[in-house]
Amino acid sequence: MSVQDKLALLGGKKAVQKEYKERWPIIGEDEVNAAVQLMLNGELSIADGSGILDEFENNFAHYHGVDYALVQNNGTSALHAAFFAVGVGPGDEVLVPTYTWPSTANAVLSCNATPVFCDIEAGSLCIDPTDMESRITPATKAIGVVHIWGYPADMDAIMEIARKHNLKVIEDAAHAHGATYKGRKVGTIGDIGCYSLQASKMIVGGEAGIAITNNPEYFERMLVLSHYGGRIEKDQITGKYSDYSYTGLGPKYRVHPLAATIANLQFKHLDEWIEMRRTNLDYLSDGLRGLRAIEPFSIAPDCTRGAYYGYRVTYHPEFLNNLPTSRIVQALQAEGVDANSERYRLLHRQMLYQGARHYEQVTGYKWPYAPIREIKYQDSDFPVAVSIHPNLISLPTFTLPCRDVLDQYIEAFHKVVEGAEQLAS
Repeated sequence: MSVQDKLALLGGKKAVQKEYKERWPIIGEDEVNAAVQLMLNGELSIADGSGILDEFENNFAHYHGVDYALVQNNGTSALHAAFFAVGVGPGDEVLVPTYTWPSTANAVLSCNATPVFCDIEAGSLCIDPTDMESRITPATKAIGVVHIWGYPADMDAIMEIARKHNLKVIEDAAHAHGATYKGRKVGTIGDIGCYSLQASKMIVGGEAGIAITNNPEYFERMLVLSHYGGRIEKDQITGKYSDYSYTGLGPKYRVHPLAATIANLQFKHLDEWIEMRRTNLDYLSDGLRGLRAIEPFSIAPDCTRGAYYGYRVTYHPEFLNNLPTSRIVQALQAEGVDANSERYRLLHRQMLYQGARHYEQVTGYKWPYAPIREIKYQDSDFPVAVSIHPNLISLPTFTLPCRDVLDQYIEAFHKVVEGAEQLAS
């Protein structure tokens, strides 16, 4: 066996010789100068939503072809406002995929409602409509759809189920800015779409979020939950909540003007950056497709990925003598690949969603939400998520031109798969 063939983990030469370190977010002079100017002008809080906040909301709404956009201090608060807007409250249940970031479920708790977890589809990692429908009860009020890693969920099936059972649909598009489903941008298909602008997303504000809708009632309810005084007075539509324009109805989710300024400038690069990542990651996927034990995800022909917040491949251990994923990741890392095991955890296993008893035992505090239905989840209730989750391998998203690095990544995967017997021995 030559040094070239021998796995780097066992003393061979690394396949990836060129280091790729992408600094993200991409912050240019425009963002820096605008932020400095904002500080020099003393515009560090805009209570009435005017100026840069209004400009960014209008730009975001226009891009998505909707009537209303409301910028918030983060994506989680956008989700909270959205669930509140469609009437989720105490005693209600909301269907949520078990494989997502906790914000989707925590926003349901913030409405004093119960998140009910559902299995996912192996092809997209998004919520499985068939499993979702099986979990509907008389208490089900809404569906929290997550377009995870930029893959659009099966919105036709989801919307058909929603109409059949009179459910509201909130699209969590935190990972999917600019993704399309059958010609429509995700976030515009359900009742409300929510986006994160956190610093690792495709367009950033540092910490910020935004919600979009075509429904004026939902916009007003999001507005009155999240803001105070001048903002409500300026942007209310019907006057239905005039008695609460001074106090609002709850938390303050006002975005920092610096975040809105940065996000507004970043926004003009969105389609450009999506295309750059699409070019790189399609090339990587093509190079891995057909490789024994490694399966890149495919996008449906009538959809497009957006944002490419993360890139995952599925490892099938049964094709490599059941070598554990951790061993494959270790071998890839030794070859110079920036590979990692899945960092998201399945939510049905997390104690927070098991009810008051666990929370109170651990914290010593009273459960802060309305009583939620205690559901005894079993891993067997989520066969797809439980089987695929431990075998997901995470790779970088590669925005900048780097064909030589991608070629070396592809070589590294082939080398590890073809030399797997070395790992077994």
